[in-house]
Amino acid sequence: MRLFVLLLLAVCARAAVVEGVVLDEETGNPLARTKVVLVPLPGTAADITGVPTAERGSFVILNVRPGWYVLRATRRGYEPAESGQLRPGRPGRAFEVVNDRASDFIEIHMSHLPAITGTVLDENGVGIPRWTVHIYTSGKPIRHVAQVDTDDRGNYRFGELEPGSYLLRSTEGHYEDDTAVLATYSRSSVELGNAVPQTVRVGETAHDITIRPIKGRLLTLSGIFYPLGGNGSGGATLTMITDTGRREILSASEARPFSVTGVQPGAVEFLVKGDDGFGNECGGYSLVAVDKDVSTLRPSCNPLRRSSISISGAIVQSPITVRRVDLDGATEAHPIARDEDLAPGHWEIRIPRGDYYVMGVRASGSPASSAGGWWGFDTGSDARVTIQLSSRPASISGVVSTGGSPVGGAPVFLTQINSGEVWTARSDPQGNYTIGGLAPATYSIVSGFDMDMNGGSVSRHAETVSTAEGGVTMQALELVLP
Repeated sequence: MRLFVLLLLAVCARAAVVEGVVLDEETGNPLARTKVVLVPLPGTAADITGVPTAERGSFVILNVRPGWYVLRATRRGYEPAESGQLRPGRPGRAFEVVNDRASDFIEIHMSHLPAITGTVLDENGVGIPRWTVHIYTSGKPIRHVAQVDTDDRGNYRFGELEPGSYLLRSTEGHYEDDTAVLATYSRSSVELGNAVPQTVRVGETAHDITIRPIKGRLLTLSGIFYPLGGNGSGGATLTMITDTGRREILSASEARPFSVTGVQPGAVEFLVKGDDGFGNECGGYSLVAVDKDVSTLRPSCNPLRRSSISISGAIVQSPITVRRVDLDGATEAHPIARDEDLAPGHWEIRIPRGDYYVMGVRASGSPASSAGGWWGFDTGSDARVTIQLSSRPASISGVVSTGGSPVGGAPVFLTQINSGEVWTARSDPQGNYTIGGLAPATYSIVSGFDMDMNGGSVSRHAETVSTAEGGVTMQALELVLP
């Protein structure tokens, strides 16, 4: 028994331990309840291991196998951080774990996600209270991100933003004296082309972004709503959507006139949802551009056919995710259910990566557009989506080196030039990297620890490579030094 205990203590003494602390970059305060994950590099036979930090921000990961790892920390409100990173938002450096050598005590510093603050002012420079402000991504097509109401002095704040460029826009509406104002971009522009984007980086807060709403004429839209449930047992709801929000217009079981006032000139969506009273769903969708009062609208609830999604060419192991995208933003992406119906409107679908590539997506016979890994399409009363995969994907492989010496754990960034879709990878301890599941296309590829993916450093240093179906493209990379 004594011998067994001594042997057990000897084994435990040799077991590798990774420990450290997570701190706030700005204040130096410890960050409790932060998730710390130990991620093995390719070639290290170990699983991903995660632990939460303790009350004083400390963490200990026991029984770590020998090999090369990257340590990553995540916490709400903060940019994900990695040990050894050169600055916030950049990839960290890999380190080696050895059984018979104590690991260095690791400090991870985390920075807050960006924020934007400002004020909505009237014609006299006085803050407008309880006024809605919207924020959009500035890249085309612009996307609605969030909305907030100003406080009693007209101030607003958007926090927990991703690094990047944004547009701020106040909503349309009426002042207390019924003066109409148009939805206005910062600093004072109704037109998107004259809007001033605001760029924010990790740890930054952009202050004093003012918006001065412009006076103008709002429109009235009217017509007749035709729900399907004419027998009184069914019915439908009509909703109007703009890029500054949505309004439920009415619910009815028989044809009724409707009128909507205070509408900003521009794009407007009408969404209809309902049933016929016998358990059969109906729906409708229309997108119209208005620049004057309209009285001839005829939204209706039409019978829907069961949605179908078919996949050919390869087997997809992970769930396919979808999200609906309206003028006021995208819904949360979710795995599509077997019996889920895609109501009329605009949808985006993402096919998980695997040992195949997506040749194309079609919806009711029309090709879907591709951007950033999402395929977008419109549905009507019949949502038939077909996904064509190829089991002969391309791949890109090579060695990352500097001065002729391979670099282990080097981050590799690959971007498909046409779609903007991005892949990331790490080289193994010998500097080798491989990125598979690629379509035949042209890509830019670069490796470095201090790359600004939104700046010009990538385009200046990236290599351009092309792939062929089923082929392996060899591309050596020189590590871009800070």
